[in-house]
Amino acid sequence: MRKMEENARIRGFAYEFQQLKETWNRIMESNRISNEEIDNAGKKLKEKEYKELWNQLYLLGVRLPNTMNENVPIGNEPKVIRTFGIKRETDAVMAEQLIQNWHGIRYPLDASGNRSYTLIGGFAELEQNLLSFAYKTVLNSGFVPISVPDIVRRSTTEACGVEQRENQHAIQYILSDEQNLCLSGTAEMGIAELVRGKIFDEADLPLRLVAQSRCFRPEISASVLEHKLYRVHEFTKVEMFVICKEEESDRELENLLEIQSRIFQQLGFYCRVLDMPSDELGPPASRKFDIEAWMPGRKMFGEVSSASNCTDFQSRRLGLRYRRAEDGTLVYPHTCNGTAIASSRALITLVETHQYSEQFKKSHRIQLKIPEVLKTSRRTSPIKLKDNLLFHYNC
Repeated sequence: MRKMEENARIRGFAYEFQQLKETWNRIMESNRISNEEIDNAGKKLKEKEYKELWNQLYLLGVRLPNTMNENVPIGNEPKVIRTFGIKRETDAVMAEQLIQNWHGIRYPLDASGNRSYTLIGGFAELEQNLLSFAYKTVLNSGFVPISVPDIVRRSTTEACGVEQRENQHAIQYILSDEQNLCLSGTAEMGIAELVRGKIFDEADLPLRLVAQSRCFRPEISASVLEHKLYRVHEFTKVEMFVICKEEESDRELENLLEIQSRIFQQLGFYCRVLDMPSDELGPPASRKFDIEAWMPGRKMFGEVSSASNCTDFQSRRLGLRYRRAEDGTLVYPHTCNGTAIASSRALITLVETHQYSEQFKKSHRIQLKIPEVLKTSRRTSPIKLKDNLLFHYNC
C-alpha cells in the first residue's frame, strides 16, 4: 500500500489515492455494523450503499497510474539519452509558409473547423510516401499488418488509459453518448478493442502488430510555433503494438525505439532520444521514450514519436491474457506501443530540414530535396509547382 501511495504521489495522483483510501475505510466501517443493528428497510439501504461504495472504489482504482519503472527520472525534466543525425544550423522557412507559397495546402475552416488542413498535389503525395515508408520499415521488422476502425467503445479508450474529461477538452472524442462510442486517438485503441477479452497461447508471444489509421486529438495550444500543422485535431499515424510476456517487455520497448530511430535516421532528421520523467509518463506507461526532431524553421525540437511500456496496466483492464505452456495458468501479458510516424510533424520536419535555395534567373528560389528512401515510391522528384496548381477554383 505504501508503494502504491508513493507512486501515486510522485505521478500527481495523491488526491485520487486519498479518495480511494477514504472509500476503502468507509467499506471497512460498513462491514463492522451487524445486521441485527438495522431494520429491514435499513438493511436494503445498507446493501445499496455498500454496492455503490464498491463501484466507487473500482472507478477510483482504475484511474490510478501504472507503477513506474525504477529508472524513470523523477520530476519534469527528461533525460537526453542520445542524439543522431546532422543538425541544420542555417535558417529555414517554416514548413506551412513554404507549402502555402507552393499552393500545396488549404485550411478548410468552414467545413472542418479550426486546426483542419488539406494537402494538395505533391505534398499530399509526399505525406503518403512518408507513411508508406514507415509502414514498410515496420513490416520488414517482423510486424503483422492489421487494419482497425477509427471508432471504438468509450470503455476501450479508458482501458487504454485515456479518461474522458470535459475539462481536458476530451469531450470532442465522444461520438455518441447513447452508443458509448468515441473517435480513436490512435490505432492502439482499435487494436485494444480487437484483443479485448482474448486468450493467447504462450507460443504466440510476442505478438507484434502494425496499423495505419486516422487519429483524433483534442489538445490545443496557444503557442505560435505549434499552430497550423504542428498541433492538429486530426492526422494519420502508423502505430506499433506489442503483446508480450513480462520478462520480454523491456526488450520489446527497446526494439520499438530502435525501429523509430532507424526511420528518422533514413529520413535525414536530427533527433534526440528522451527518457521521459514521472510528470510526463501518462497514466498507462511504466516507462516512456520520446524522440524529438529538430525543426529548423521553428528553431525548436518537436516530438515526432513516443514508445511506452505499459506492463500489465492495459491487459488487466482489457481482460487480455495468455496461457502458460508449463502449467496452463492464465497470466496478464505486458503491452508496449510506439509511433512509427505521424504524418503532419514528419512532414514539417522534412520540409524544414531538406529545403535549399538555388539561383533562378536574377533571384533565388527555395527547392525541396527528397530523401533517397522516398524517391522509389514517388512519381516525380522534386515536387513541382505545376502539380499543385492542377487543383484550383475561381472563388
